[in-house]
Amino acid sequence: MTDLWERPGHGPSDPEGYLIEQTPEGYRWTCRADGRAAGPFATRTEAVLAAEADREAGGTGRTEPGGTAAGTIPS
Repeated sequence: MTDLWERPGHGPSDPEGYLIEQTPEGYRWTCRADGRAAGPFATRTEAVLAAEADREAGGTGRTEPGGTAAGTIPS
């Protein structure tokens, strides 16, 4: 589990290097290294899975203006 005192704002279920947060539209992830963001996702689990996939792909997830990941459908 992530030590919240060492990494404020990084929850225990957030993928390493990503911040998962709830927004009025749903959930989104933000890459801590370069600020890329994607979402909205209907659930936190979907946002976590998408962030993990982005990390495994080497951080190549594309974002469009407004932070919506290419290929996602806003709900």
